[in-house]
Amino acid sequence: MTNQDLFLLGQLGKPHALNGYLYLNHEIFFREFDLTGLNVSIKDSKYEIENFKTHLKNRYLVKFKNLDSISSIEIFRGEKVYITSQQISNFISSNLPWPGFFIGTNLNEQYYIKNFFYAGELIYLTLVSKKEFTIPYNDSFFKYQNDILHIINLDLFQ
Repeated sequence: MTNQDLFLLGQLGKPHALNGYLYLNHEIFFREFDLTGLNVSIKDSKYEIENFKTHLKNRYLVKFKNLDSISSIEIFRGEKVYITSQQISNFISSNLPWPGFFIGTNLNEQYYIKNFFYAGELIYLTLVSKKEFTIPYNDSFFKYQNDILHIINLDLFQ
């Protein structure tokens, strides 16, 4: 699976209104998911997202359980929000989980995942074997099965 425990979901922005909401700038991959009920880590403490909603174009708001005022959340401004590797199954889109869960791991005992990047609405992985190359992250090239990410169509790389 992965050798890390915490993964960056995003970063909190300024408080919004007086009811305990903060702006959340988070990974593009996660924007199609409702994060309500998700448990996250901020500054080595655990919090539950009580409410998650869109606000204007490409802006998102998050409210944490039991933090109901601007004074209780203003200390979170600029803080990073993390999720754990145990939450992989919560974030599967088009049969594949978020690629960030697999950075630094090996696939098919031959390919090392160096990083990933977005190009428009597409995601690409940079893999290293004998040389470094980039491949689209989609179900034509990858499958996720039994908690393991696999490369398929290996003949394309030979």
